[in-house]
Amino acid sequence: MVYRALRAAAAVSAIAALAGCNALGVDFNTEKVQYETSTSRAPLEVPPDLNTVTNNDRFAVPSRPQIVSANAEAAKARMDAEARGDQPSQVLPETEYAKVVRDGQFRYVHVAVPPERVWPLLQDFWASVGLAVKYQDAATGIIQTEWAENKANLPKDIIRATIGKALDVVYDTGTRDQYRARMERAEDGTTNIFITHRQMVEVLKGPQEESTIWQPGPNDPELEAVMLTRLAQMLEREFNPAAKPEEQKAVEALAAQKYQPMSHIEQGPDGNPAAVIIDEPFDRAWRRVGVALDRAGFEVRDRDRSQGLFMINYLDPEYEQQKKSEQGFFANLFSKTTNVDPVPYRIRLTPEGEKTRVTVTGEDGRADTTGVAPRIINLLGEQTR
Repeated sequence: MVYRALRAAAAVSAIAALAGCNALGVDFNTEKVQYETSTSRAPLEVPPDLNTVTNNDRFAVPSRPQIVSANAEAAKARMDAEARGDQPSQVLPETEYAKVVRDGQFRYVHVAVPPERVWPLLQDFWASVGLAVKYQDAATGIIQTEWAENKANLPKDIIRATIGKALDVVYDTGTRDQYRARMERAEDGTTNIFITHRQMVEVLKGPQEESTIWQPGPNDPELEAVMLTRLAQMLEREFNPAAKPEEQKAVEALAAQKYQPMSHIEQGPDGNPAAVIIDEPFDRAWRRVGVALDRAGFEVRDRDRSQGLFMINYLDPEYEQQKKSEQGFFANLFSKTTNVDPVPYRIRLTPEGEKTRVTVTGEDGRADTTGVAPRIINLLGEQTR
């Protein structure tokens, strides 16, 4: 976390501390997610391979706030109830409309209503957690949020306690979050909702560390689970007003569970990654790869479930640099290099009994000639674990 405070703030805080925090009306919120629209000293520039593509199916970037363990909270609640002599509540009661479904290590919300009824509520959901919508497309069922800072991660020390509420601008977590929600219509007409998260982290640069730049950070599956839980609770309240509080806790308990890795990378004869082996049958692997593509920021041009194919566009940073260097010395000298277009690839899922093989080829289905396929496999392997 990047802890930033002005020198003048320290002097002011010392004076304010003499009066005591209570006199200033300080009352820190205990919420673990407190988003505000992204503001930053350094311009938040997304790397070329993560740029959002206009018109559909692109990525979303995320955050790392402090998260409360649902299992720990549930255990504490049971201990408190037993101390009072109360009967313990049901551990996993059934919800009727909105469920957080776990499929191996990844999760999604299944809603027993058609997408047409869910879409307006999904639009409203992001404002309820303090996030603004940047992009939405009802035709593809995608909503992407603006970048935002999670103020819950700011330190709650004496300096901020005395002046921080008035001058929070001098503090910065050094991270920005962005989310992407994608709806899919299930075969029975119900709705599945996937939420993926990306993060950008501010790092120092320069000989004297006099400036900063933004770099991609790791996605946070636990934070995705928190958002899925909140969304499921909101949808359950909307479609089932009679839902009991115990039923809401069931969703949170499911979202907090952790599981073993569900995939591994298979090496080829040359020692490079050749395929991702997912330890699940085709149906589950198809959903898992779809979420992985969302997380990794690929542009999905088309998909054909019957053939097990995802058609994507991807511009690898090393490939882009290589192509620009091939444009010649004078083009680089006079900054006349032309943009390098993303390259089309084909991702194929092949069922192998209770497992599924994922491979990457060129657009025509033949061996990749760009040298990028092993790096795509590595990305998919990381995101499907």
